[in-house]
Amino acid sequence: MDFDFSPLIGFAPLLVILVLWLKSGAWAYHDAKSRGRPPLLVAALIMFIGWPIGLGVWIALRPDKRRPPFDLNDFRVQ
Repeated sequence: MDFDFSPLIGFAPLLVILVLWLKSGAWAYHDAKSRGRPPLLVAALIMFIGWPIGLGVWIALRPDKRRPPFDLNDFRVQ
């Protein structure tokens, strides 16, 4: 008895797209959080409104990363 793999072959591209969609949402969430933007809003907009174009727009227009606060004593000459 042979197994017919043709339904699985048609399912594979959908699975790849689903994984990319989920991964891009998770990445956008963490990227927005590190840049001081509302992470849930950014991830939701990218995933539900404009994926994959929204992801490209976020990459092109995202703000600079927040820099951690520094201590002026780090720059003092000893």
